[in-house]
Amino acid sequence: MELLFFMLRFALHLLIVRGLWLLVKPLLERNLRDLGQKIEYRINLGMRVFGKKVSRMNRGLWIYRHLDNLLYFAHRKYEPGISVLRFLMRTGLLFIAVFLSGLLTLSELPGHLNFHNPFLEGMTFNKGLPPDGAWRFPLFVAVISAMIPYFRMRYIFAQRKVRGSYDLLDAVKISSKFTHLSVDALLMKTADFLTEENVLKTPLKLLGAAFANYSNEKELYEEAGRFSRAVGTTFAVEFISDLLYSEKEGTLYLKNSLMLLNRSMEQQRETILTVKAGSRDAISLGLYGNFVVLVSSVGTFIYMLKPDVYFRLQFQTSVGLAFLVVILTGLFISFVISTILAKPKLDYH
Repeated sequence: MELLFFMLRFALHLLIVRGLWLLVKPLLERNLRDLGQKIEYRINLGMRVFGKKVSRMNRGLWIYRHLDNLLYFAHRKYEPGISVLRFLMRTGLLFIAVFLSGLLTLSELPGHLNFHNPFLEGMTFNKGLPPDGAWRFPLFVAVISAMIPYFRMRYIFAQRKVRGSYDLLDAVKISSKFTHLSVDALLMKTADFLTEENVLKTPLKLLGAAFANYSNEKELYEEAGRFSRAVGTTFAVEFISDLLYSEKEGTLYLKNSLMLLNRSMEQQRETILTVKAGSRDAISLGLYGNFVVLVSSVGTFIYMLKPDVYFRLQFQTSVGLAFLVVILTGLFISFVISTILAKPKLDYH
């Protein structure tokens, strides 16, 4: 019962913090947009003016660049500079909200919380003891909570990266119809005709803006390389190479190049679908077979040993806990590998 009240107080404190955030969000968003645009402008200005010397500054801003490259593909409505600051602000707010909520919740309890093995003694109250070091547990929970948005973004980035390799085929098909236009107009038209579900819609618009507004070739190559690295396939490199060549020499041969690229991507997709159909059972077994075996084995042991004996052996012995960690780790690794094999990238390899 004490644990239930603890969780209820914690949830109410988080609700209060969220309400305060909704009150100040409009003011912060406006200032954040101005700050993000200034940061991105100064970085781009440094690249134009100082050239190679700006690489030192980029090394100093590696966290910013790392998050920016992830959000470039992971965020559906990515905005240069603004998306990174918005992500950092929300992560910081989550950390502060969880830490303060946990700290306030512990300070309101009638005694000091002691955490033990949950399968032996659980959580107990020592009434009358001073809450020395009560900040440690809220800090630990806040750090774990603040890491969740980053790992969620990495997962979305990995998923959209695979999907983008297939969405590139649609972009190549559509762009081959507008080869009579300049490269920047071609990219803008292609982005407009792509569906909202296509993960390349925003990156293609940004790439088209780069072709329309670049001041030197280094700046253009940087943005073009960013697009090809985000997709991460040989087809993306070939697509970007055709666009860069057409920007310099004209779009006379661009249509033939895009048609050949389209044919190659179609053939590779058919090959992938054929191989995937032949190994579908093995992939499904890796995704769900291990989980089914684990559940059936655990259920059998519980039936044979009785629940109290099984849980005592599994969770109250070092051998049982060690085997549990090994089994769950192997299950997770198998699931990740099977997920990757279930839908490989559309690439030459």
